[in-house]
This record gives sequence, structure tokens and C-alpha cells, in this order.
Amino acid sequence: MAVDIVNDPAPLPADDEWSLLRLPYVFSQDGLLSTEDFIKQAKERGITVSLEQLAQLHEVGLLNPLYLVVDEIDEARRVDGAGLYAAATNPRGRTFAAAREGRLRIPAEDGYDVRWPFKRPAGLDLEEGPFWWNGYIYSPWQLLDLAHELNEYEFIKAGWAKVPHPERQQRRRHLTCVLAALATRYLPGILGQMNLPDLGEREELHRYRGSIDVQQLVQAAGFDATRLAGEADMLLLHAHNEPLAKWLPLIRHAGYRGWSQLRGEPLHAIWQRIAAEILLRAHEDLAATGVLEPLPDLTGSNWHSAQHDRLTPRYVEAQTLDRALAELGLSPHPKVILLVEGETELEHVPKLLAEFGLGKPQDVRVQRTKGSKKINAHLIARYGVTPRVGRPIGVKQGWFLDASLTSLVIAMDPEHEFTTQESRDEVRRKLQVAIREEVEYQDATISQEELDALVQVRVWGDHSYELANFTDDELVPALTLLAHQRHNRAVEEPDWELRVRAELQSAREAHQDIKVAMGKSASVTTRPGWRRFCGRCCARNANSNLRSVPGQRPSSTSSWRYSGLLPGSAASSRSQENLHPRPHDPVRRTLPLASGCALDRTVAVEV
Repeated sequence: MAVDIVNDPAPLPADDEWSLLRLPYVFSQDGLLSTEDFIKQAKERGITVSLEQLAQLHEVGLLNPLYLVVDEIDEARRVDGAGLYAAATNPRGRTFAAAREGRLRIPAEDGYDVRWPFKRPAGLDLEEGPFWWNGYIYSPWQLLDLAHELNEYEFIKAGWAKVPHPERQQRRRHLTCVLAALATRYLPGILGQMNLPDLGEREELHRYRGSIDVQQLVQAAGFDATRLAGEADMLLLHAHNEPLAKWLPLIRHAGYRGWSQLRGEPLHAIWQRIAAEILLRAHEDLAATGVLEPLPDLTGSNWHSAQHDRLTPRYVEAQTLDRALAELGLSPHPKVILLVEGETELEHVPKLLAEFGLGKPQDVRVQRTKGSKKINAHLIARYGVTPRVGRPIGVKQGWFLDASLTSLVIAMDPEHEFTTQESRDEVRRKLQVAIREEVEYQDATISQEELDALVQVRVWGDHSYELANFTDDELVPALTLLAHQRHNRAVEEPDWELRVRAELQSAREAHQDIKVAMGKSASVTTRPGWRRFCGRCCARNANSNLRSVPGQRPSSTSSWRYSGLLPGSAASSRSQENLHPRPHDPVRRTLPLASGCALDRTVAVEV
């Protein structure tokens, strides 16, 4: 059914709490609160207030309830049709029912009346007692100034002030009314959720929200539209002092489901920012129609203004989610993506990295390529490694980054396109060209030094992973155990160990894969079994090998040592030289790009 603003506005004031009752779906998104609900929500925001204190605040005129539901009927105060479809079982429904019957009062107009107590009177008739309630109704927006009003009451109580400041009280009253009037239009978009009425009304609610006259809403609340931005700035300045203010760039990406989990002062600050956002969005809509001047453009500003703290920023410099996470050390992007060839490397390398405190996915992410013949790292380089460029810094001084940097390290056996240093350099060059193209597509530039830090192509030396990182004394027992597991009778022959060692030596001389030697010895079983036995072999020698590295101690009873990865290993000096950067040579987490202006911290990541 069609929804119109009910009643002729002439009999009642057109710019206060009465006029709100004529607005379709008013209070449907922000709701109304009983005194019990008001006290509960205040506690969640870190503000302690009692029923007795609410009565005292009302008595001196510091905090008047928005409405009062009474039993006496006043025909002159009827608001026909107000909230016709609101349920009568909650504060909002009770308010509208009382308005239609002429039983609603405005405490800000009528003042405090002892006939309407906040607490249940003693000796109340038992028949009426269980159904008694004090009838006072508050707006959740009145919680915004509650802490200040409690402080002001202490001044009045101590005799330092006689009465509340009238202009301040009028400002608070009009602010509550304008937020209540605008909430139906803007609050669902800010919170990302909407309170929906009955099924038959949902279409009308959507239609109404899309056709609202914002200027009419502001006027109905008796609010001066030119004060929208100023009041919003004041709210944002108050919120700027809360304990989690430095986390705002991240919190603003959480949405209401995350915000509602906060408690105390941070939750109160969130609602201050929500109120400010409602006012600023109304200002923006009125500016779009020429009623108000546009909000200041914050693009490129070198100073911090209140509107930089908007809950949903409308300026290009606002931090993206990735950058906000990176600034707090919470980036989901790994510092290094390490591509390895096979399943054995995939099982061993993460355990080794964990011993050096690099076991978290955001440190080094190890990914298997299933061989080195058809590896295609271009998509990873373009999507996972290319810096995400933000806004420029000044004129030709560099760029901010919208996400933390990720370096790409490829560790392969020396075969196929990784056989020679020249072929490996060509692979690296192509990846760097792809990254440069993606950076230039973002209207930025990147230097060769930075590309060199972002892409590394390494091999295990002259041999495949197992032959480069394990000695014959380590491999022979592993192959023997595998043969026993498979009931291979050849393992019982006297020359078994000599034959295995000869096959391993032959594989090393021919630069063949370990699978060739395993096949010749007829001991190959399953790759998982081979990985397990190699791991056990390393574990037996881990503690002594780790202690041989100055300054290193095992972090658990099972530590790992790989000659091609860990500096100081003796088994393959050429493996160490090929795979590792110079000792303590950091993978730079900066992107000076063309200008050399560092934009992020430098982190040493040794792989």
C-alpha cells in the first residue's frame, strides 16, 4: 500500500519530536529504548548510569527522555495514523500506539513531573504490578552525550553551575531529532544491514528510502542544514581520542558485525562516527542538489582533519584494507612466495623455515610446481608479486603502497630451463618484465634494483634436491629401510650397500634425479614413504648440525638442516652459494620505485 506522511502538520509543531512521528518508517532502523534498554546499552559503551541518575538528569533538564507514555488521554495531542504498522510490543510500537490515542507526551516540553516516577512505586497493587512500566522512551542517539551530561550534573550538584546551558541543551535535542529523522535513509547503508518490516511493507520501505526528500527530513527535525558538517566534525573529534583510534583504518573495513563486538569507549566512538557519517552523507546529498556547498576536498591534503576519520571514507587517500593490515603488521600477504619442484621439498622446507620462526603463512608461503619442465610463474608474478601502487607522494617523490610487498623465490633442480645460469637469468628477466608492465599499468615506475629484490631464481647446485642436500651416508639407510618395507630380497645380499652407493655416485656424476638411483636399486616404493624416511634421517642429525651454526639453537626436539638452504652447512658449498643471498642480505620490503623514496619498512627475510 502507498505510504504518505500522515495527518495535517498544522495542529502540532512542525520542527520537534512531534513532527518525527509523522515520518514514514521513522525509528524503524535505529529503534527506541526503554529505560532498561538505555541503561544496558550505556553499560556496553563503558558508561555507568542508574535509573535514579536518569531521573536526576531529567529533573534538572540535562537529559530529557524523548517521549513519555501515560494513561491520560489528551485529544489535542492525537497523531492519527502515526506508526500504524509498528508492533505494539516494543518501545517503538508502544510509542506510536500512545501517539494515536493521545497518550504521548514530550518531556522536553512538559518538564519533570513527580506523577510519573522512574522507579516502580512501593506497595503497588499486585494485580497491576507485574504489568507496570515507567513509560519513558529514549532514542539511542541520546547516548552520544550521556557521559558529558553526567559530568555536567556533578557540576550542578556541587553548586558550580545552577542550570544546564540552554543553547547546549537545544543543540543536543535537535541533534537527536535530526539523527532519528535521517536514520531511515542512511543508517542501513552505513551498517550494511536493514531492519525489514512485514513482507507486505518491504517494497514500500525500499521505495520510500529511494524517494526521501533529505531537506524535508532536516527541516522536520528543526535542524539547521548548514550545521550538518560542523556537528559531524565535532563528533569525529570526540571519537579521535578513544583507545583504538589508531586502528580506525582497519576497523572501518570490518562492518557492523565486527563493530558490534567492541565494548566500552571504542564502541561508543564507533557510534559517534556512525552519527557523523549520517550527517555528512545528508550534507553530500544536499550539496548535490545545490542546497549546500560541497564538503572540502581532502585529496592531497598534508594536514589531518576530522573528516579524515570518517567511518566510510570518501577520499582517494583512504587506506585500503591491505595497506591498513600491513601498517599493523597483520598483512595476509606472505613476505615471500617460494616455488619448489616436488613433494619432498614441499614437506621438508616448511619445517626448516619454522625452525627459524618463518613458519607462518604470512612469512613464507611454499608452493609446489609439480616439476620444473612446464612451470609458469607469470601469473604468480603478475598477481601475487607485482606491487599494488597507491597515491603518489608529492611530485616525482615516489608512491605509497596499497599492500605489503611479496618477493618471489624459485628453487628448482638444475634441469630444463633452469639448467644453466644463462637460462635461469632469462627466466628471471621475463618475470621482471611482467612485473614492470603491471607497475607501469598503474602509472608508476619501478627500478631494476627493486625488481632484483622481488624476483630470485635459484637451484640446489649441480644436483637435484635430494642429492644436493643429503650425503650418501644419509641416503643409503633411507633406501635400505624402504627396501625392507617392500620386502625387497635384494637388501639381504652382501653387496647391497656397495651397489646402492655406486648407483648414487653414478647419479651424481650424470646429474640425474634421485628417482634414477631409486629405480636401479629396486627399492622405490611410494613418494610419501621416501619423504618420511628422509625427514627422519635429517632429524637424527638436526641438533648437532644446528648447534654448529653460531647463534642458532633448536626450537624443538625435531630440528632440520639442509645444506642447500641453511648457511654454514658443509655438505654442498656450491648449493649454498647458488640458493642463498649474501648473509643477512635482506629481501627489501620497500618500493622506492623510480625515486628512491622508501615507502615501507625493510625486513630481512632469509630463505
